[in-house]
Amino acid sequence: MKYQLQRCALSATTVAWLLLCVLSVVSVVLAAQSHTGLARMGLTLLVALLAWAKARVLLRRYLEVQRAGPVFVRLLQGFAVLAPLGLAASALREYLLL
Repeated sequence: MKYQLQRCALSATTVAWLLLCVLSVVSVVLAAQSHTGLARMGLTLLVALLAWAKARVLLRRYLEVQRAGPVFVRLLQGFAVLAPLGLAASALREYLLL
């Protein structure tokens, strides 16, 4: 029995990959909703938050940012924040123009 449990154990990389898959599916489902107004802005902000979470997982598990120098870490973290911030700014702009 102990051997079977060890054989089924998932590595950290596999767990990170599964998490990325789940976050991607949730993002697509939320983005496909056709709401308007405040509900649409809320969903867009939620998708932006999910994109930020995905970037964090990618940085930690696949790019191994913890091994990099501080300048490179800040550069990658800043880049990972740009897309979600752009999405949030776009949602706010769309909401205010409607």
